[in-house]
Amino acid sequence: MERPAPLAVLPFSDPAHALSLLRGLSQLRAERKFLDVTLEAAGGRDFPAHRAVLAAASPYFRAMFAGQLRESRAERVRLHGVPPDMLQLLLDFSYTGRVAVSGDNAEPLLRAADLLQFPAVKEACGAFLQQQLDLANCLDMQDFAEAFSCSGLASAAQRFILRHVGELGAEQLERLPLARLLRYLRDDGLCVPKEEAAYQLALRWVRADPPRRAAHWPQLLEAVRLPFVRRFYLLAHVEAEPLVARCPPCLRLLREARDFQAARYDRHDRGPCPRMRPRPSTGLAEILVLVGGCDQDCDELVTVDCYNPQTGQWRYLAEFPDHLGGGYSIVALGNDIYVTGGSDGSRLYDCVWRYNSSVNEWTEVAPMLKAREYHSSSVLDGLLYVVAADSTERYDHTTDSWEALQPMTYPMDNCSTTACRGRLYAIGSLAGKETMVMQCYHPDAGLWSLVDCGQLPPWSFAPKTVTLNGLMYFIRDDSAEVDVYNPTKNEWDKIPSMNQDTRAAAAA
Repeated sequence: MERPAPLAVLPFSDPAHALSLLRGLSQLRAERKFLDVTLEAAGGRDFPAHRAVLAAASPYFRAMFAGQLRESRAERVRLHGVPPDMLQLLLDFSYTGRVAVSGDNAEPLLRAADLLQFPAVKEACGAFLQQQLDLANCLDMQDFAEAFSCSGLASAAQRFILRHVGELGAEQLERLPLARLLRYLRDDGLCVPKEEAAYQLALRWVRADPPRRAAHWPQLLEAVRLPFVRRFYLLAHVEAEPLVARCPPCLRLLREARDFQAARYDRHDRGPCPRMRPRPSTGLAEILVLVGGCDQDCDELVTVDCYNPQTGQWRYLAEFPDHLGGGYSIVALGNDIYVTGGSDGSRLYDCVWRYNSSVNEWTEVAPMLKAREYHSSSVLDGLLYVVAADSTERYDHTTDSWEALQPMTYPMDNCSTTACRGRLYAIGSLAGKETMVMQCYHPDAGLWSLVDCGQLPPWSFAPKTVTLNGLMYFIRDDSAEVDVYNPTKNEWDKIPSMNQDTRAAAAA
């Protein structure tokens, strides 16, 4: 029987070696052997130590002893601004890797650890102080954390303040520096039951010292999400406030809020703006709504499903009260949904249904001037436009009335529409032809015109169209490619292709 060949190399490591080495060094320190430097703390107290241990434990001491500084050769080194008991704890940590952080020493120990560059001890102190946050100390704690670059503690203090801003005393909030207050107002995490509370917070801060702070009022009001302040409060309190009435920038913000509430402000057209995003604490959220469709047996559905991304849950809204059929169009106008037209296969519908989100109810509004199916609908400046091959009409929800508009200059079959930069765009193939064109409706002039946008992409079918941040996106119906058109620059571009080809999809 052959014996296995002996190993040429036997790898070995002792997992207890590091701990044994620390114990040995600590014992040498206790026995006062091989000590080669004495640290003098504030008050004249001496602490003998080993240079190598200090240099290995702290970049501060490594730079001191390994460089060309006078201290690199000195037997005694005086440390200014370090209390003796804190230096004792840091030296003990250097030799043992352990330190006891308490309410009595957390702040001075963090200061000393920051000065002498003991990052692990500094982090431990910050973690301890996070557990001590309360209404009385949270503002001072954030000041302290930022002064010593403790990002974890500073973030924890800010989160605590944002969660409990309604419980903080008036004096605490009124003494905030401007930059800090702006940071709170701009944060999505500011916990206020209604946006009016954020407005009151900013106003109270200014009123605490009007001569010095009134000049900052426009900047503060810009951080308040005025579009989500309730209408009656906007009229009775914001508009009546002298600080607003005398300030042109504030009046512009007020008009912006009114336009938003009247559905005349299109966020997707004008680009992202934090003021147009509701705070989660107010309970308001943008939702995804799915209307109608068919079940697994191809039976028509009248259910309305709603998905809330904040809760991650689906729920049912009020059912559609009538037969949906097919060929209808759906569009969101403000916080409401409008369903226009459609057919049951033999009869065209002119009816229009509105879903009122405030009461979870469907109601029928004024019918279109013409029954139609397979049309396109879009919202521009708070008005609902319905575009078909042979006609265009516009609905004003404030008067519940329809108005006939000039039809497209060149009739198009099954076109797709979107609003962008204050105009309405329609894309599709000319009626009875395969030629694809883009047309634009100018609401001020009340006229359609052909858009000279150069060579169109090689679309086989009219793409689905959606506007985002002032750009028009065209989702092809026969491939994964997506084309982008910039109407301001009259330029075409592409974005990365979708994950898969799509057929008969919708875009929003």
